Amino acid sequence: MSSTPARRPNQFALAAYWFAWEMHWAALLGATLQAQIARFMPPTMFGRATAVLGAVGALLAIFSQYGAGRASDLVRRRMPFIIAGTLLDIVALYAFAVSPSFGAVIVSFAAIQIALNIAGGPYQALIPDRVAKSAQGRASAFMGLMRLAGTAAGLLLAKFVVHQPGPGITAQMYTHSFVLLVSVISATLLVALVVTLIGVRESPGDVAEPQAVLADWPSRTSFWWLVVSRAFVSAGLYLILPFLGFYLRFALHVARYQSASLSLLLLMVVCSLIGTVPAGVLGDRFPKKSIIYIALALLTLGAVALTFTNVLAAVAVIAVLLGAGWGSYYSVDWALATNLLPAGRAGALMAIWNLGASAPQVAAPIIGGLLVDHVGAAAGDLGVGYRVLFALIAAFVVCGAFALAFVREPREGVAPGTP
Repeated sequence: MSSTPARRPNQFALAAYWFAWEMHWAALLGATLQAQIARFMPPTMFGRATAVLGAVGALLAIFSQYGAGRASDLVRRRMPFIIAGTLLDIVALYAFAVSPSFGAVIVSFAAIQIALNIAGGPYQALIPDRVAKSAQGRASAFMGLMRLAGTAAGLLLAKFVVHQPGPGITAQMYTHSFVLLVSVISATLLVALVVTLIGVRESPGDVAEPQAVLADWPSRTSFWWLVVSRAFVSAGLYLILPFLGFYLRFALHVARYQSASLSLLLLMVVCSLIGTVPAGVLGDRFPKKSIIYIALALLTLGAVALTFTNVLAAVAVIAVLLGAGWGSYYSVDWALATNLLPAGRAGALMAIWNLGASAPQVAAPIIGGLLVDHVGAAAGDLGVGYRVLFALIAAFVVCGAFALAFVREPREGVAPGTP
């Protein structure tokens, strides 16, 4: 790695942009996309509309994140990409806010995915660039804390700003609420960008010279197995966020489903925040895989429980399980990935590793959207499709745990003198 670990980089500045990043996606994925879908599409098409939006946007995000990450490795600079991607994203956000049709929503959301991932590919390489492997658990925990805090902020913003479609809600009211929402997101992105730029000053040598050959990279096989593991787990997580509100509406018959969904997601995030830092700190002292297995067990139990419950109060209890697993997984899985990287390839390889999250953004909405529509139609009850969906989430998480068994964790990722 580079010489930067000795600098003891400012953890707040290093992770600040994650807050804005997650606030951005939580506000859009937690309620705003659902509001746009319900605004323009009939209920029998909700699943397919979600599939189209998620698939188109995420597919483009994969290419933009890898391309920007690889380019930042070659030029050995991260910040120009982060700045350009952020500014382009703000333009795309306002186009999304004033979209007059579902076709315009698709185009503007695709632009959002491309733009923010131009920033995201290089940005996520900053921790492996700047932090020693034996300290990456703490750095990743701080990152996880900022990400989950951003998620909470985004969900709260959406809860108070975005209208649930219904009688009396006019097109002008929608547009006004969306413009207000993207204005707050844009301001947060700019503030976080300035904090990161000032606190993480970029200079020659911060990005190591890329290794010419990766064939002899010792952790190559483990890295790819971790990508597979993350892909399965992320597929499960990405089926929760866009479909939870519709699950509450059709399976539990909750009238104010959008507000209830956001409240439950906020509860998950709060529980995630509680477990994130302890999990990250323990990840520097104990095998990270053990902590990840515990997190995956909690996620599996929560998903199975949602398949069978009929009571909204029980969903709140289940949200606690999901939140604890979510936070612990987010924190430690990232640290394990950064431990496996060779010097000078963090931009491209972290973008590839992030395919474990981006690729499921393509596949999960397609699989989930088609599943809930077809199963619901066959059963004569739309709620049945959403119950089957949560059984599928549990299956995905179990597959992720199986793939993790093939990952060999490097000893240098554990601080000296620990078990």
